[in-house]
Amino acid sequence: MIMKLKQFGRLLTMTIILASSIDMSTNAYAQESGKLLEWKIGTSKQVFYPGEPVLLTLNIKNSGTQEEKVNFGMEGIGAFSMEIRDSNNIIITKGSKIERFGFTTRSSFLDVPPSKIVQKPIVLNRWCSTLLPPGKYHIICNVEYRLFSEDQKQPGTIVFKAGPIHRTQLRLDIQIIGIDGQKFKKILETLTGFEVKPESQSTGEWLEERDRAREMLALTESELAIPYQLQLLRIDPDTWFRPDAINSLVRSGTLEAASGLVQIIEDPSIHKEDAKHAFIDGVYRLRETGKPDILSATNEFVAKHKRPFVDHPAVD
Repeated sequence: MIMKLKQFGRLLTMTIILASSIDMSTNAYAQESGKLLEWKIGTSKQVFYPGEPVLLTLNIKNSGTQEEKVNFGMEGIGAFSMEIRDSNNIIITKGSKIERFGFTTRSSFLDVPPSKIVQKPIVLNRWCSTLLPPGKYHIICNVEYRLFSEDQKQPGTIVFKAGPIHRTQLRLDIQIIGIDGQKFKKILETLTGFEVKPESQSTGEWLEERDRAREMLALTESELAIPYQLQLLRIDPDTWFRPDAINSLVRSGTLEAASGLVQIIEDPSIHKEDAKHAFIDGVYRLRETGKPDILSATNEFVAKHKRPFVDHPAVD
């Protein structure tokens, strides 16, 4: 399922372009009064299929003379909330701030040097579903962030008090069109292609783009993405985006997803001890659909595997 570099090279010019190449004509602009940070939001394109991951890119310009360190909260996503509105400005779907706690390897901070523009990509589908009827929609991105430079050390201690919360709202428009299965599959194949490191690219740059593609793939809301999401979990059961991929598989409520998870768990060639509980729980969650084909296909499995306790967010 994972395409070789040569096979998907031509597709890159035809489908999704990641944040390194932004069509600025799709950008919407906003600036806080009296602040030194200027914000823009953009997408690589304006037209999407239902369930397709929408990569939003924040462009943050520091008009000051000192570097600013922007705090976006845990995993770098805690600062955001989203809305999708229809052409009549009626809210269709709303995603609140995501609160996560505990260990993370994803930085909360983004350094913005003076007189420079720094980009931060985020995937809309983490907050709001794009499984929408064809039409034009307004994306509202609310950001509540803090600046490291405004943190204050408490006298006589090593404790810092966080500075004030700054707020900004960004807006842009997208269009959802009728599904074209073959073109959608090409988009997914392009994302899987980032598993292959180009010889001309540094390891750091490649890993950043690969993880961005993995996140988009894991958050895709379409049954067409099931084989690709399962393949991602086979390649790297411990991927940071495992919970997102499993949630998407569970949300699909399909026999293909259930059978795929069972195969991963029972394949001795896949090292997954640290992730096994999450996979087993995914099968049990799919059984909660009550669909006869899923129950029949997994009865033997649940007889062998007791359901573990896994703390996970509810799936809509």
